[in-house]
Amino acid sequence: MSPTTTSATTTQRRPARTGPHDGEAYWFYGDLAIVRSPEGALPIIIEHHIGPAMSPPLHIHVDVDDSFLLLSGRLAVRCGDETFLARAGDYVSLPEGIPHTLRVVGDEEAVMLQTHKASSFLDFIKAVGVPEAHGRPDPASLDYAAMNAVAGATGQPVVGPPMTAEEADAIAAADGASRA
Repeated sequence: MSPTTTSATTTQRRPARTGPHDGEAYWFYGDLAIVRSPEGALPIIIEHHIGPAMSPPLHIHVDVDDSFLLLSGRLAVRCGDETFLARAGDYVSLPEGIPHTLRVVGDEEAVMLQTHKASSFLDFIKAVGVPEAHGRPDPASLDYAAMNAVAGATGQPVVGPPMTAEEADAIAAADGASRA
């Protein structure tokens, strides 16, 4: 078979592009998650906007590394026993199976491009997220226990609380001391 022909059983993949404001967007745990990769494209790319002082609960991904390029903002990160401060321009990869969390440091939102090899995290976002067009939900109206149950059912079990402001401040201070 020549490189320009395909068999009848091969699924045709087509080139795809998304622009700066393209993609399904969901309010997810109070933050905005925009699916940047077209349906069926791999890896899955999610543009995630996380507000100041926000932190997801400590969780595990059972089938994907939680990898991202931090476009803006600063994040205190804990993965297993390791901690560090991520800055705009940093690429971070948190291995599957290891509990991790993060917290936005400072007054600027963090924006990251997450990349995953499988759809489990995207399935979770779609299951509990509110389409952006419906408006940002009041955080007090969210059923976090129900969302955490869906997290576990889709391969992201919650295993602890979010990172505290005190822990994030200590990580940021340690980073500042190590750079001095």
